[in-house]
Amino acid sequence: MTSRRPATLLLVALVLLLCSCRQQASVPEADNEADTVVTAPPPPPQNPNPADTPTESKLRALGLVDIHDLDSSILVNLAYASPDNFLGCVLYHDLHKAFFLPQLATKIAAAQSSLRRYRPDLTLVILDAARPLSVQRLMFHKVQSTPLNIYVANPVKGPGLHNYGAAVDATLADTNGNFLPMGSDFDHFGPESHTNNEQELLSSGRITQQEFDNRRLLRSIMRQQGLLHLHSEWWHFSLMSRQKANQTLTPIDI
Repeated sequence: MTSRRPATLLLVALVLLLCSCRQQASVPEADNEADTVVTAPPPPPQNPNPADTPTESKLRALGLVDIHDLDSSILVNLAYASPDNFLGCVLYHDLHKAFFLPQLATKIAAAQSSLRRYRPDLTLVILDAARPLSVQRLMFHKVQSTPLNIYVANPVKGPGLHNYGAAVDATLADTNGNFLPMGSDFDHFGPESHTNNEQELLSSGRITQQEFDNRRLLRSIMRQQGLLHLHSEWWHFSLMSRQKANQTLTPIDI
């Protein structure tokens, strides 16, 4: 009897040791479970590009491109979709997206990429894009008996570049959407909006150095893509001349 007790004690010790090892092995498992953070599923993404309106569907069917299909970081704030414009009324009742000819849309997206590389704190803002002839007729009707008629294309004499989707009105904004000062408002029809007298405007104090530099920056990124600018409107850029557009393009008559 005395000779078997050490063996029995040794067996009990081995059993206790095995149990202890199994408990220790299970500790990290429990710790891992405690460290696991269970999060709720993310909310469904917001739709930054709502469904097309009837007018927008027609523009898309004509082969025009919504700029947000190429670069959704570009801000779109169409001036004629609100009464905050030189006419003081809404002209785009169901047009809120910026459509362009594919060639122009590609160049605008490239200009945005160039701007963001050079100034990641800034973005392009689209103020006007493709404009149906029906809107052009209404616009000219509102100004034809005023001194402003020289600034609005008479569709009877031929469509303007916006009526082909071949022009863009643009400015710059910071990442909070605040427009940079440019020395004049969009659609201000006066010498302060001209680009061929900017040094004189600066020297006379009619625009500031900051406004002068902002215009130059906007013009630089757009002209790098081969776009043409209008000397009487710092915001206006086009794919080609109006004469060439009249010869080669089909106006948006919807």
